[in-house]
This record gives sequence, C-alpha cells and structure tokens, in this order.
Amino acid sequence: MTNRTGWIIAIAAICVFSTQFGVTVIATPLAWWVVEKFETTWFVSSLVFAAFTIASTPLEIPGGMLSDKIGRKPLIVVGLLLYAGASALFPLSRTPSDLIFARLLQGAGAGLFFPAITALITEMTSYKDRGYAMSIYNVGMGAGMALGPAAGGFLFAMFGIFVPFYLCVGFALLSVALVLLFVSEPRLRVRSKSKRVALSLTDRDRKALTFSCVVIFFGIGVAAIMTPVFAPFAAKELMLSLSFARRLELIGLILSTMLAVFAILQVLFNRLMKHTGELNLSILGLFMCALGLLFLYFATTPTELFLISIVLGAGLGALSLGTLTLASKSAAGKEGQVMGVYYTMFYAGLGAIPLLCGWLSDISGPRMLFLGYALLLLLLCLVLWVTK
Repeated sequence: MTNRTGWIIAIAAICVFSTQFGVTVIATPLAWWVVEKFETTWFVSSLVFAAFTIASTPLEIPGGMLSDKIGRKPLIVVGLLLYAGASALFPLSRTPSDLIFARLLQGAGAGLFFPAITALITEMTSYKDRGYAMSIYNVGMGAGMALGPAAGGFLFAMFGIFVPFYLCVGFALLSVALVLLFVSEPRLRVRSKSKRVALSLTDRDRKALTFSCVVIFFGIGVAAIMTPVFAPFAAKELMLSLSFARRLELIGLILSTMLAVFAILQVLFNRLMKHTGELNLSILGLFMCALGLLFLYFATTPTELFLISIVLGAGLGALSLGTLTLASKSAAGKEGQVMGVYYTMFYAGLGAIPLLCGWLSDISGPRMLFLGYALLLLLLCLVLWVTK
C-alpha cells in the first residue's frame, strides 16, 4: 500500500468519524429538545429520528450509480456538506416539521456519502489490502458512534443546546477540507467518468453481494434495537433500584462499551479474516450477536449487561468488517452501485427492524423478543454455513 493510499484511507476514517459522531452527538439533546421545547410526543420524536433512514435508504443506490458516473469525490463532498447544513439548521428550527426536514437533509447526505466513500476505498486498494483498509474505516465509524452520545450529553449540560450541533458543523467542514485538499481519484476512474456501467455481476459476485446484504440487514438490526428495545428493558427490569439519572448514565456506558469494542477489535478481526475469509468472519459475527441476545434473555444484573455489550460489540465488528470487505470485492468496475446496494440493506435494517421488534416487544415482552431474534440469527448462521 502506497503512502498516498494510506493517507486517503485515514481521511476516509476521519470523514466517517465526523458523520457518525455528528449523528450520535446530537441524539441526547435532540430527543430532549423535541419533547421539551415543542411539547410534543415521543412518537413525533421517533419520527424525527426515523426521517434520517427514510431519506438515506432510497438514495444509496442512485448515489452509488452517480458516483460511478461523475466520480467519488463530488458525492463525498456534497454528502458532507449536507451533514453540515443539516446540523446548522437544527438549532434554528421552530417546529417539529423543521427538525424533520433537517433530519431528511442529513439522511440525504448519508445516501450520497457512504456508497461513494467506500467505493473510493475499494478502488484505491488491492484485494490483499482491502480488509485492512476497511478495518481502519470501521475504526473511524465505531469511534464516532461510541464517543458521540457521551459527548453530546456533556456538551448539552455544560454549554447548552447549540454547541453540540455546531461542533457537528465544524467536524463536517474539516472533513470537506481534507477531501478537497488531499484526496484524488484513480486515473482510471477519472478517464471513465462518462461511461455508464450496468450492474451485471458474475454468479459468484452476485452470491457474495447477496450474502453480505443478508448478514448486514439482520446484523445491524441488533445494533438498531439497542435504543428502542434494550434501553427501556434495562431501565425498567434490571435497574429499578437506581435513580433515573443513574439508569440513563449506565445505559449510555453500556452502549458506548459495545461500540468501543466494535472499533477496538477491527484490526484484530482483519488479521483473523486473512486466515478464515470474509464469509466465515461474517458468520462468526452473526453467531456472536445471537449469543449476546441469548444472554440478554437470561440477564438479571447491570454487570451482566456490560459483559453482554462486549459480546455484541465484537459480533457487530466482525460481521461489519466481513460483509463490507466481501461486498467490496464483488464490485470490480461497479464499485458505487454495489456499495449502494450494500448500504441500502444496511439502512433498511436500521429502519425496519427496530419498528418490527418494538411492535413484537409490546406483544411478547423484550425477553422473548431477544430469545426469538437470537434463534432467528442462529438459524440464519446455519443456512449461510451450509450454502456458502
């Protein structure tokens, strides 16, 4: 790997850190602000958060196709600028509709940014270096998600509602500057901008992409249910002896632990992937997520929740790296489109699974939901192992 490629991968990690930090740092103040300032319901608050996925999911494939046509760099920059613009609009909002518009804008930025940035990494790296590059990228993503919630609550308490949002603007603009100054696309990509490449994969590549999409859809759903299902379950069933503030603090620490493990283990998982392959690492990650959910079914103390968060974080880290690398290797000549398909399933899982699991949790209770989801993942592991 050349020094130039290494710098581009590092900048990609900084960019994805800024987007994920920007999304999560505002979560605590935004949820409070929607309910308190506008005196609205938690349903409206949920709609504000869901707007991100509503906008991003349908834009992933078109965004990837557009990056194949005009290049990665313009889409990366526009996506980051949309993140910055949305963050600037949040504190200026006067109604819940304004907030929903800002979240839609933020989601549109994600729809353009993620297929383009991962397609760029794919183009800049060989098969041999792909896993390492994606692991560095995932370190940036995991670090942003882990630091965001804690930083958002602290900044909100110390400096008020505006500071978290404008910090997001600063990070996004810094990322834009780094991309404009130091990122250049491969010459082959620049020469072929005008050529339209249809998404036509070999049977092997199509199977690899399908495998990646199925695993990331159900795998990322595990992370997606942590806030709407796991957090209320932990607060109401395992932490009743604690004050409300202490419960929120512990839940935040548990979720941050999960995401920190996700980031910390990326380089280790890349080494493991060199010996086991992307398919086996993805299945291992899915299996660990299933074990984590199974342990949740039996959990009785907050200490157990911390241990479970480590298992879940490791599982999410393994399946994310495995599927992302596998999808990128099926994308020769069609990087943007393929990564657009991958991130469509990624965001579909983030949006659809929490809604379904929340509804099922109301019917059966969270423990039975955790058990049912664990059994589903174990069955999926078996099917994928047999058919790989």
